[in-house]
Amino acid sequence: MAKSKVTSKKTTFLAKAETPPKQTDQEWFFTSLLGLLFVVMAILQLASFNDFKDALSNTGFSNPTTWGTLIIAIELWASAAFFKLRLSTAFRRASGFFALVVSGFWFYESIRVVSDGMTLTNSGYFGRFLALSPDLWTTLAASVVLAWTLWAVERTQR
Repeated sequence: MAKSKVTSKKTTFLAKAETPPKQTDQEWFFTSLLGLLFVVMAILQLASFNDFKDALSNTGFSNPTTWGTLIIAIELWASAAFFKLRLSTAFRRASGFFALVVSGFWFYESIRVVSDGMTLTNSGYFGRFLALSPDLWTTLAASVVLAWTLWAVERTQR
């Protein structure tokens, strides 16, 4: 009886950059626009960090400095998935996950602040810039961004 040699391929996880997912130019435009929105939010929140921290504190966050830093970092990481960049699959998937987390966070916060009847002068989306008081319109805007993020993550995770 002949012996057959069974070899198993050892799978190694490499952080190798891969080409971006195939999308039309129009799809890349809309996904990149969302990525740009996340970058602009993070930059403006960072530029007015004290006001951003105060907005988080006013909504009930116990340690707004830590939360503010975390939100800005997640927004920046989330934006990477939406640009036509060579990224590793793991990094792109993590970016997509963080995009859903941060969009879901802003959606949840909008609903929570409005439903609790809090009267705030600034929601903190853009730090002190473009100060929006939480109301039905900011909740609608957060809903649109969440839906847009769901669509963009689906487009970029192929």
